Amino acid sequence: MITVNLVYMVQVAGLDPLQMVLVGTVLEASVFLFEVPTGVVADVVSRRLSVIVGYAIMGAGFGMIVIWPSFEMILLSQVIWGCGYTFTSGAYAAWLTSEIGVGRANEAFLRGSQLGHITSFFGIIAAVALAHVSLALPIAFGSLGLIALAGAMVLWMRETNFKPAAPEARDNWAAMAVTFRAGVGEIRGRPVLWLMFLITMVFGMFSEGIDRLFTPFLLQDFEFPDLGPLQPVTWWGIIAACASLSGYAATSIARRRVKLEDGQTLTRALSLCLLSISLLVLLLANLEGFMLVLACYWLISALRSAYGPLMTAWLNRLLPEASRATLFSMFGQADALGQTFGGPIIGAVAKFVSIGFALGISALSLLPTLPLFRRLATDLGGDRGPGGKP
Repeated sequence: MITVNLVYMVQVAGLDPLQMVLVGTVLEASVFLFEVPTGVVADVVSRRLSVIVGYAIMGAGFGMIVIWPSFEMILLSQVIWGCGYTFTSGAYAAWLTSEIGVGRANEAFLRGSQLGHITSFFGIIAAVALAHVSLALPIAFGSLGLIALAGAMVLWMRETNFKPAAPEARDNWAAMAVTFRAGVGEIRGRPVLWLMFLITMVFGMFSEGIDRLFTPFLLQDFEFPDLGPLQPVTWWGIIAACASLSGYAATSIARRRVKLEDGQTLTRALSLCLLSISLLVLLLANLEGFMLVLACYWLISALRSAYGPLMTAWLNRLLPEASRATLFSMFGQADALGQTFGGPIIGAVAKFVSIGFALGISALSLLPTLPLFRRLATDLGGDRGPGGKP
């Protein structure tokens, strides 16, 4: 589904670069609005139920663009998709951590990312085969697959260690407000969490550019090499497949080299990832050779693949159990807020100046994270986690 959805938006729905970024802005605005309420529901009612509902909603939301490939319908689908995503974003990590503990969960996030990259490789092959018939087919099958996954989780997903709120408190908005305020107080009271909140927001501002503009950047500025009897959409399968393999390699290296129990080591790894991503995106925006651009993109994808689970592991060490899903959702909200504000600016630059220039600005927007990471490394030594633990 993800392999061809941006190509579908450009070639079938006819979206221009500004509309592509606005689609992402609507998605992230939806995430911003729904993140914390759904995170609180997961902490109060059931994290398992939250994840199941989220996947079902995401499947339904994405399937809508197959029915009516227009800018308006795509915007509506992103609202629904964003709502579904927020049911999973904080609840999934919190659910797994409750079931198997912080140490095993952090290892599982990296291992799960590795397996995800390998299995996505086969999904990409299927997507390309279906796209030769119609660009809509991979999206249709993918959306149905998410709904089927939700059904499978109803049967097999267990939740044994989570303690929900008392039945009389589950419909009590005051009780949910208490959980929310506890999460806000945790971030405000601990400088390291507040600094990481700011870093997450800056990363969100950056990511909207590369996520939404790389596809039109290739389509508008480069001529795709001929693949003989294969259709041009095959190139998108090749790009996605190589991104998956590079992501697998990066997470494998991170799993072997980064000490997940050491906050200082994790902080340095995250800082190095963002600095490297910034330099590579700046390079990508100024390259002219098609294969050089792809090689640069694959390196960026690899670093982002490692950054995600490392960030989850960093946060997981410091978040209290009672409000873990809520706090994960707050960090998701920070990312969405950055994308919501940064997206329209980057989209306007892409439309009225050039896509390459917009990508360059996105790359430079990551540089303010470097002094924040230095401050974070300094403050981390004195921070004590939930219950007074480092």
